[in-house]
Amino acid sequence: MFRSLLSLLALSTLLLFTPGCKEPAASQGGQATSSRPGVIVGRIRLSGTPPSLPPLPTIPSVASVCGASVPDRSIVVGAGGALAYAVVALADGAEAPAPDPEAPPAMLEQKQCAFEPPVLAARAGSQLEVRNSDAVFHNVDALAGSHKPILNVALPIEGSRVRWPLPSAPGVLEVRCDLHPWVSAVVRTFEHPWFTTTDASGHFRLEVPPGTHSVFLWHPRLPGVSRPISVRGGETVRLDHAWAAEELRQ
Repeated sequence: MFRSLLSLLALSTLLLFTPGCKEPAASQGGQATSSRPGVIVGRIRLSGTPPSLPPLPTIPSVASVCGASVPDRSIVVGAGGALAYAVVALADGAEAPAPDPEAPPAMLEQKQCAFEPPVLAARAGSQLEVRNSDAVFHNVDALAGSHKPILNVALPIEGSRVRWPLPSAPGVLEVRCDLHPWVSAVVRTFEHPWFTTTDASGHFRLEVPPGTHSVFLWHPRLPGVSRPISVRGGETVRLDHAWAAEELRQ
């Protein structure tokens, strides 16, 4: 009996330390730390007294659907100066992966006689879809650069939509409705996928490749700002910024 127990113990020890039976190291069970994205989080604010924006008057033909006026959303500031719809992006994306042809399009919605969202970030060369969710005859007129026409299409009924490729060169597009001139939005495009916009509380979260980056902060009515930041794979770093209300452009 004693010899049998010794034999079993020896066999168990041999199996435990045989190389072919060794458990993989933790780093082999998933991505190496260096290949994981880093995460940048933060809050964007407008310091000082935000502007008082009067509502934008509509016209009688749409008042029954959209009201006699709509809010001016060219700058949206919440509690504590929280700045919504500010764009946060890497300034350089030279090593960006190729666009995914199956990716869903960026989306603009004409709703209550306004574009939602009023500021959109998208990848250059990707698809943009505009949808009319109002029981109102709208159109979509997109202009790039020095007001170069990109698209001008009618969206005559509720539920009508149009989809088209954004220009391959990154830049700024102005999107408007010619029938209702107060209906407008801005689309900022980038040559890479590392961008986002702030939420109603001014917060953002952006996954980026590990390394040292220049982060570009932008809003159509504020000057662009670049901030350096370094982040390791799997690490979360914080980046906050505040524009002064005096920096607002008309």
